[in-house]
Amino acid sequence: MTSVSQQNLLKLAEEDERKGDLVAAIQNLEEALRGEHSLDVILKLCELYCANKQEDQAYALIKEEPDLFSDQRVFKSYCKILAENNFYIEALQLKNIVGVNVVEKVKPVSEEKQQQIMQRFKEKKQVSQADYEDLYKLNLLNFKTFAQSILLDPTPNFAVRLSLCEDLVRLGLKEQFKIWVIGKLESFTPQNTLLLEKESKYREIVSSIGSKFHNNPSQLPLMLGEVNLVLGSLYPKINEYVDEPDSFASDLVSFLLKKDGHSHQKLLKTIYHNLPQ
Repeated sequence: MTSVSQQNLLKLAEEDERKGDLVAAIQNLEEALRGEHSLDVILKLCELYCANKQEDQAYALIKEEPDLFSDQRVFKSYCKILAENNFYIEALQLKNIVGVNVVEKVKPVSEEKQQQIMQRFKEKKQVSQADYEDLYKLNLLNFKTFAQSILLDPTPNFAVRLSLCEDLVRLGLKEQFKIWVIGKLESFTPQNTLLLEKESKYREIVSSIGSKFHNNPSQLPLMLGEVNLVLGSLYPKINEYVDEPDSFASDLVSFLLKKDGHSHQKLLKTIYHNLPQ
């Protein structure tokens, strides 16, 4: 739904665009979105971002939409933005997940730029979201090889490690990848692995924690944060390390509150020992 004020700002933006003033047009549309959602405004703003070489902002904006696939206008804009960003890896994931092939329209960057992206990433002490998204500009061979090299390095933080695992899962790759899990070298096959939030034990543990802190909502976000940290550290081998989800949830709470993880004490100490300080 587009309000009257948003419609007026859309018209002003269209006038600015006709005059060739993309900066002013973008500012009007950004103002239109403050506090109010409008798909018409979002799609026009994405178009102008791309026209003004701000395709990264177009990507961030379109990805906020709850459903990229059911509305054809949204999907068309999303695919165009993938092409503008050279997000070849995400295009391959799209083909695997929803069966839509836009790969021919989305090209990775040049081999030289790919080498620069991988080199910069390895030199970063703190990896930003933009740094990570640059990896989507690689071709498949470079992405797989680079992901494997990072997963074999025990030093990257768990968020990078988790993101790489889940991106390999979204690609549906059939080959095995090796990964360090709490100091132990493991292997997994992305095609046979679920995303973390789809794992039944993850969902059961989150549900159990929610029940335990139903009457103490102020502590719930903190506890859920610890759940994500702990299970993210075990991913993609949660099933090998977690036996009974409800028992694990109880012992995790006890470990956090009393430093007593009961039957999971050794596992929990190992997990936290391997987390970056």
